[in-house]
Amino acid sequence: MGISRVKRILKDRWLGLCLGMWMQACGGISYVFSLYSADLKHTLGYNQEMIDGFGTSKDIGGNVGIISGLLIDVTSAWFVLLVGGLLHFIFYFLLFLAATGRITPSYWQMCGIIMIGTNGATWFNTAVLVTCMRNFPSDRGVVVGLLKGFIGLSGAIFTQVYTAMYAPNTGPFLLLCATVPPLVAMVSMIVIRPIEAPKRKDDTDKSKFSTLYVVGIVLAFYLMAVILIQDMFVISKTMSCLFMGVMLAILLLPGIIPVSWPAYRTSNKQSMERKSPSLQAKSATTIDVSPKSLENLLDTAKVFTLDTPSKHTVKLGHDHTLLQAATTQDYWLLFFAMGCGTGSGLTAINNLAQMAESLGSRSVGAFVALVSVWNFLGRMGSGYVSEYYMKQYATPRPLFLLLVQVVMAVAHLLFASSVPALLYLASILVGLAHGAHWTLMVATSSELFGLKHFGALYNTLSISATVGSYLLSVKLAGYIYDRQLATIQAAALATGKILTGPQKCIGPQCFRSTFLVMAGVCGLGCLALSCLVARTRKVYKDLYKLQQAKDHLTSKGSSTELHTTHITSGDQTCEDATLTDSPVLKANGILEPKRHRHLAQSRMDNLE
Repeated sequence: MGISRVKRILKDRWLGLCLGMWMQACGGISYVFSLYSADLKHTLGYNQEMIDGFGTSKDIGGNVGIISGLLIDVTSAWFVLLVGGLLHFIFYFLLFLAATGRITPSYWQMCGIIMIGTNGATWFNTAVLVTCMRNFPSDRGVVVGLLKGFIGLSGAIFTQVYTAMYAPNTGPFLLLCATVPPLVAMVSMIVIRPIEAPKRKDDTDKSKFSTLYVVGIVLAFYLMAVILIQDMFVISKTMSCLFMGVMLAILLLPGIIPVSWPAYRTSNKQSMERKSPSLQAKSATTIDVSPKSLENLLDTAKVFTLDTPSKHTVKLGHDHTLLQAATTQDYWLLFFAMGCGTGSGLTAINNLAQMAESLGSRSVGAFVALVSVWNFLGRMGSGYVSEYYMKQYATPRPLFLLLVQVVMAVAHLLFASSVPALLYLASILVGLAHGAHWTLMVATSSELFGLKHFGALYNTLSISATVGSYLLSVKLAGYIYDRQLATIQAAALATGKILTGPQKCIGPQCFRSTFLVMAGVCGLGCLALSCLVARTRKVYKDLYKLQQAKDHLTSKGSSTELHTTHITSGDQTCEDATLTDSPVLKANGILEPKRHRHLAQSRMDNLE
């Protein structure tokens, strides 16, 4: 591999995306809190209430990233990654020292340690997400799905590492958690940076995204299969190490894309240049456009670029500061809906073990595996599907948020039924809907409020999940569970029964009311999203038309894929309307040169 090719790979935005996926795979370490919380409880002498408060500190740190969101807009990605790496290493190392008895901080100091340590992940997430979305502006839904999806899998990935190398010793595992993410961040600092997207889309982009999606899906189902096997059978350390090795090999596969595809792109271009003269002549055509149509097209593009015709909605694509966005109804509708959806989803996920226990089910491991995998699939799939329908049919992305909120409500109703067999389906639905919420929120907010100040906007919207989870977990689920337990204890004492050992709530009444209320909360979220869909429908139609205008006005030069198109006006020729990259053409399968004359007239008539 020559030096020039190495330099080209290092400057490839796809390498940044792959490093971003690996960085995100290290960004969900907070999800493995249950692996070491019991040892912390024993080593530090905490009771269950203190451990719950410790966990709440972890969630606050992992979801509140306002500072990193503000700094990414005024500094750079490498600086944000550096700060995140330092925070993560220092405070997770202190956590390791506390868990192994080397230091004895107070309880509130421990809460601060884990809060700041898990906050390092928000710096990683902000740097990766904002930079990659800016590097892939026309594929932001797909990119967000990939990046957010790997966060969803990070818990399962580190659980496999723990099982293979450290179980049951959590001390050395915490040291691994303290060192690996900062090391990945150091490498990411070199390649994750703003890279201008090409004006014309590479014909291999679709294949690259498809490859990344296939790798992600394979990894997700592989982890689900391994977790279920480990839950049902006794697995040796050797076999666990083998499982981990295969997992790491699959995880590294995305690195093939930036290494191998540049050579393919070059050879493909050379092969197209060697086309026969007759084929080149066949691939060229001319579109006759009247001066009036061309003038209207230019005026339309100008109007869409500078100001949207929709007066009652946020101007799509216009950059908002945090304060400007916070003055709009759209921002608070999105914030409220996210709090309803992700807050209730987190409450369901956090109470899976207790709910299964209350119903006498021993399949907690299976439920957790299903939630983890479908959380990942929801994050990836929602980005891909919503991107397709938005580009092809001008479907508002908030409509997909509305659909997944309905799915979340259905999942809560299935949990409320307390039928053990339905818990599997409910786990799949809650994982799918919870993951989809995060991807769709990121893409929607970037489209409504722009990318310039997106770091701050994204991290403030993320607070809605923490608020919703706190209210629904502590004030609703915890309160109802304790009240039901007190009722059971009072009934037992009334009959003269002596209660010994840890007291647990048994029966469907322990969580039924909670899930019914959360289904109603999701209903309120659906109402908010219905308003958001109505307010943004015209905006997404404007974006769709703008994309069509840009297809005519911004594409330059000859096409290496199919043809060169000329727009003629009087005796002038404008060689700037290559159509092969148009979403409309791709949606309808119209790419033949012989149909371009009819198509161009039709599209311009619509713009008039």
